[in-house]
Amino acid sequence: MSQESIENIYTIPFYPQLNKTAPYKRTPRAIRLLKEYIYKHTKADDVIIDEELNEFMWKRGIQKPPRKIKVRAIVETIEEEKIATVELIHEKVDAAARPQLDGIAIPGELEDEEEEEEEKEDGEEVDIAPVETSEPEETSEEEQSK
Repeated sequence: MSQESIENIYTIPFYPQLNKTAPYKRTPRAIRLLKEYIYKHTKADDVIIDEELNEFMWKRGIQKPPRKIKVRAIVETIEEEKIATVELIHEKVDAAARPQLDGIAIPGELEDEEEEEEEKEDGEEVDIAPVETSEPEETSEEEQSK
């Protein structure tokens, strides 16, 4: 029982073919295109799509699959049969690599500020000065005569 595994990363474009497909058939067609691409490039006998990848493909519904997708294909040879397992690659962008945007808040920053405000409310008692109501002032006789 020999077992070999080969791992490759592929970026699969869907939209040249999906623009020719009816909108209500696009995500199933994208999944078929994904399998065809993996069959062609790995020469595998069977393709298994990871659950997380499937959910990512269907996340926006049947009419709007992703335009392209980056996947990792792991091809295992078990008893002369090639099985390709396809999984999604997560790309995290480093915060230092992001461009600086003035006046636009990054989503993580807003959450941090809200947490700090909540901590202040919970931990510290804030002295609130009483608000003075303004009463109409009495005007002098000279001002009234003018």
